[in-house]
Amino acid sequence: MSDKLVTVARFSYLHRAYLMKGWLDSAGIESCILNQGLRYAIRAEAHNRVELQVREGDVEKALEIIDQVNKKYGPEFQEPDDMVSAIRRILVPIDFSAFALNAAKYAVHVAKQKQAELVLVHAFFNPIVSPWGYDNTYIYPSSVTDALNEIEEHATRGMTKFVGDLRKYMEDKNLMDITLTTRLVGGIAEETILELSDSENFDLIVLGAKGKSRSDYWYGSVAAKIMQKAKIPVLAIPENSVYKDEMFKRIMYATNFDKSDGPAIRMLLNIARPLDVHIHVVHIDTTNENPFANYDLNHFKEKYAGIPEDIPMDFDLIKNDNQVKGIEQYIKDKEIDVISLTTHKRNLLTSILKPSVARELLFQTTIPLLVFHSKE
Repeated sequence: MSDKLVTVARFSYLHRAYLMKGWLDSAGIESCILNQGLRYAIRAEAHNRVELQVREGDVEKALEIIDQVNKKYGPEFQEPDDMVSAIRRILVPIDFSAFALNAAKYAVHVAKQKQAELVLVHAFFNPIVSPWGYDNTYIYPSSVTDALNEIEEHATRGMTKFVGDLRKYMEDKNLMDITLTTRLVGGIAEETILELSDSENFDLIVLGAKGKSRSDYWYGSVAAKIMQKAKIPVLAIPENSVYKDEMFKRIMYATNFDKSDGPAIRMLLNIARPLDVHIHVVHIDTTNENPFANYDLNHFKEKYAGIPEDIPMDFDLIKNDNQVKGIEQYIKDKEIDVISLTTHKRNLLTSILKPSVARELLFQTTIPLLVFHSKE
C-alpha cells in the first residue's frame, strides 16, 4: 500500500476533524490531522482548512465512511441560500461603447424573460468626487462649474444616443414593453456601480467585456473589478458575442465541489427559467493526480441531480492539462452558450479557473461568463 497521504476532508473546526478521525479509526483506517499544533490549528480554522488525511490506498473507503457519517448526522455546514433570489432589477453599466451596447442588448432579453426592470447607469468623471486631477492633455475650463457642466452635457448626449440605439433594437425585436430607466452619476465607475448594486437592491449586473486588442484590456478594467467585488451575480458579455434567440439553453457550470456550488446552481436555474435549459456541471482536472475526482463528481451528482425535476443536468469530468483547450473543446462538443462559476473574496476566480484562463476565455470565445459570488 502506498504511504502517500491524501486529504479526504476539510473542516472549519478542529474538533469536527477529530470526530471524523474517530469514525475512520473505528473502521480500521489510519488517519491524521494536518497541522495539529495550536498555532497552526487556529490559522487553519480561520481559513476552513483543517485537513484530514489517509493513505492513498484507503481513499475510496474513507470517502464512503465520511459520506455515510454526513448523511446520518448532517454535514458540517448548511448551504447558504442568501444568494438565491428572484431577478427583478438588472443593472447595466455603460460607457457608450459598442461592446456596452452589445451587453445592453443581452440585458434587454434577460429583462424580458424575467419581467425585470432594466437600469442603464453611466458614471462620468467628476473632478470634485474623483481623487485624481486632470493631466496635461486636458484643456482646463475657466471654472470647476464650467467643467462640471461640460462633462454632464457630454454624458447626457452620450446617454441620449445610446438609449436611442437600444430602443431601436428593442423595437426591431418587439421588446418595447420592458421598463427601461437611465442614471447619470458623477464618480468613479466601479465604486459607483458597486455602491448602487448594493444599496438599491439590484439582482443582476450585465456588463460588456473588452477584448485584449484594446490598450486597457478586460482583466485590468472596470469590468474585472466589478466581477471581483460585486455581491450579486454578474453576466459578462465578450465584445464579439451575439445574442441568440435560444440563449441560456445549454449552460456549463464549472465546479470545484465547493459548498457554495449548491446556491449558485439554484440561482443559475432561477436566472435561466422559464427557458428549456440544460445544465452541464463540469469539473476540470488538469493534473490527473486527483485519486477521488470521479468519486467527488458522482457524490455531487447524487446531491444535486433531480433537484429541479423538469431540468436535465449532466455531470462531466474534463481531463486536460490545458484548461482553456479543455473547456473550449467541451463548449464545442456540447454547444454551450453560457459559462458559469463561483468566485471567492480571496481571489478573482477560484482554482476552477485561474484569472488568466478566464481572460483567455473572454478574449478567444464569444461565450458569456456568468459569475456568482461566495461570501468566503
